[in-house]
Amino acid sequence: MKTIATLLLILVWTTPLRAQDSWPNLDFLLSSTLAPGEQLALSFWLPDSSDPALAQQAIGVVYPIIQGAAGNTGIVVGHFVRLDGGAWGFAGVVPQLFGHDPRDVAFLPGAVQLTTTMLGPNEPRCCPTLPVRWQIDLTTKQAQRLN
Repeated sequence: MKTIATLLLILVWTTPLRAQDSWPNLDFLLSSTLAPGEQLALSFWLPDSSDPALAQQAIGVVYPIIQGAAGNTGIVVGHFVRLDGGAWGFAGVVPQLFGHDPRDVAFLPGAVQLTTTMLGPNEPRCCPTLPVRWQIDLTTKQAQRLN
């Protein structure tokens, strides 16, 4: 039983490392493109495919730390596209998209939708719970709140 548990632990522990090795240095790509010279609290890479060999587009989200603001962060969102040769190119900043924990990304013809968590009515700033759906127009790079 111990052997099975150990093998499962090793498999779970090493799987994300193998998947991460398939992507380029995403932290460097995101920080140097979206927030050069800033310290990041978090970053997210939301590609159109979980397979690095198949991904052609991605949304990158970084949360730069606001110095002297008691742990608060900003948000910068960008659109990235795969270039000839396989490198990732920066297609532009997506302004006016807000929230934490970007997820549920869906790539549509000419647009991307994703969900973030924002403050609901009468919620304390520490504890947002409201899921908000966004749509990004890939031509204009404008974000629009859908709900």
